Amino acid sequence: MRHLLSAGLFAALLLLPGCGDLLSVQPLATPATQIFDKSLIGQWTCVDKDCKGTVLIRPNSVPKDSYDIVWIPGEADGEPLRMTGQLVKVGNRMVFDLLAVKREPLTIPGHFFMLMDKSPNGLAFHWLDSEWLRGKLNGPNAPAHAMAGDKPVLIADSARLNAFLAEFGLDPKAKSGTLTLKRL
Repeated sequence: MRHLLSAGLFAALLLLPGCGDLLSVQPLATPATQIFDKSLIGQWTCVDKDCKGTVLIRPNSVPKDSYDIVWIPGEADGEPLRMTGQLVKVGNRMVFDLLAVKREPLTIPGHFFMLMDKSPNGLAFHWLDSEWLRGKLNGPNAPAHAMAGDKPVLIADSARLNAFLAEFGLDPKAKSGTLTLKRL
């Protein structure tokens, strides 16, 4: 089923900023799927060889049971990135629904999703925006989306996004990169 957008909304989507190649206008989190894990609160450092940076994760009350996240790059000329995040149960896994706090004029904030794995040694966050996953949007049961240039922007509701990620987002081919963190 094709979903048509008004010219105004489509123009606004073209201005959509974000951190990944698969963004969503709608959140993934709902009260029924949202989880709050106190063990994530704290200061984390990147342990990947090509990554230098620190992540601060604090509790946030808006939206309820969410996280305030600050990425502090290790490079001297890097600019911190502030996000809000909600941890969402997708299938039997946890996915972070992240949204950059800084808003540029004439833009719509884009949610991006990262699969989270916990281990005794730390956390691994996997970007869910691979070319393979984006290709699944051409299937017959794909969630509603629009194209912003050559990138799809998800416009489906939270339940449909969760179903899509449960079906395809937990597959190793859905990951486009990994960020590994350990507690500081």
